[in-house]
Amino acid sequence: MKSPKDLLNELLSTSFVDPAASAALFAEDGAFEMPYLTSFGWPGRYEGRVAIAEFFGLVRSLYPNLAFERPAILIEAADQVFAEYGFAATSVPTGRAVRHLFMGRLVAEDGYIKLLRESVNAVEIARAVFPQGVPDLPADAPWSPLQPVANAGSR
Repeated sequence: MKSPKDLLNELLSTSFVDPAASAALFAEDGAFEMPYLTSFGWPGRYEGRVAIAEFFGLVRSLYPNLAFERPAILIEAADQVFAEYGFAATSVPTGRAVRHLFMGRLVAEDGYIKLLRESVNAVEIARAVFPQGVPDLPADAPWSPLQPVANAGSR
């Protein structure tokens, strides 16, 4: 059975070249979360292999030359790991070179990824996908898909 560290290293080594194969590392009811994506008006949680594969395909279309590098496991337990990793790539929508640093917590169950929750630099995402970068961010996007803010407009 694959350990959490093995699963993370295998996922990162695929760099989503085949999104369905990358998503197959997740449990059937597994989830991928990137809560700060809600700042861009996108979902912050993808559940199930099909939804995860679709998201990985979107990422790959934004960064065709994506290749994860420098994984550093910072915390390791029997059922989970916490790590930092990144990639440098050119964004298709803007043509800008960007550098992403991720922090991720992977929870494993029965040799599959049950949950991968990542945090990433939102400024780099904005630079990568919006012509004007941060000024193009939607002003009314909720802060989290998991717990909507009652008065999000007052941020």
